[in-house]
Amino acid sequence: KRRKMAAAPNKVRVRHVLLQHWRGAGAKPVDPIRRKPIDRSPELAEMQMLAVLNGLLAEGCAGFSTACKAVSECQSALKGGELIGDLGWIDRMNVSSQDKKAQHPAAIRSIVPASVRKAAFELDVGELSDLVSSDVGVHLLLR
Repeated sequence: KRRKMAAAPNKVRVRHVLLQHWRGAGAKPVDPIRRKPIDRSPELAEMQMLAVLNGLLAEGCAGFSTACKAVSECQSALKGGELIGDLGWIDRMNVSSQDKKAQHPAAIRSIVPASVRKAAFELDVGELSDLVSSDVGVHLLLR
């Protein structure tokens, strides 16, 4: 196990497609791309994302950028080309916000849910994840 951990990278770069959901309490999240409130349930988000996953598997992941641009509800979907859906480099260790500020005072970092971080490190390069649920919504990851 030590050898496997020693060979594992400390950072990975992933792209994702995100479908947000609303659990019925609190303020509805707003889709930053389409600027509309989101009122779909977690179950409906999973069903819709499953359709996206099946389409990507049928195409061999060739249409990931297209799927991201068409359905993703994340600011990263506004990026162009091969960076569409890019979450950037994700650290293996969960660094506290004070440590982040000390390391990169001018850097703006997105908050990556723990379930997404865990799934990202389980993927091989070029591999597509299964559905990953978080408090934000349902994600599909491509490393």
